[in-house]
Amino acid sequence: MSKLKNKKPTNQNEYNPYGIDKLSNIKPGVKIGFLKFWVAGAAFFVTFTTFQLDIFDLLVLLYLIMVLSTEYIINKVIVWMNNDRVPTLKYLPHHVNRKSLWSLLSTMGYVLVMILGTYYLIEGILGLGVPSIGMLLFGFDYVGVDPITFGLFYWFVDFLYLAIKNKLPFKNVK
Repeated sequence: MSKLKNKKPTNQNEYNPYGIDKLSNIKPGVKIGFLKFWVAGAAFFVTFTTFQLDIFDLLVLLYLIMVLSTEYIINKVIVWMNNDRVPTLKYLPHHVNRKSLWSLLSTMGYVLVMILGTYYLIEGILGLGVPSIGMLLFGFDYVGVDPITFGLFYWFVDFLYLAIKNKLPFKNVK
């Protein structure tokens, strides 16, 4: 009976009960990047396929959906994933106290920069004659932006934003 007590594996490659999950082997940066891509594409899809409104109204609705999903889904997941072994706070768009109104206002500014940056980047790329993913999938008669293209460009603009933000000296606040 005493042999079973406090038995620890001597080799790190031995059985790990928490290593069964296949998602545990994926790096947090990839998971967070996919989450941001998916949320942006889903918000674009829901906004532009569900409603038949003016383009400005659709962009405002997209902005509101992205603000709420970024503040209450993406940022929460990033904070929940943070631990001593794998810090993920560097993927947050801002380092403002999560429980304050300033966090929501900072997220509103962040999403505004992301949507405008994504919009102008997509318009610039399409203006150069490079086809979007929707044009490649559905034919070149379909000239416009699709959710996959929007999500990928949103992820790219967010990647650039985070690269610049992480170079600047800010204090991390949870």
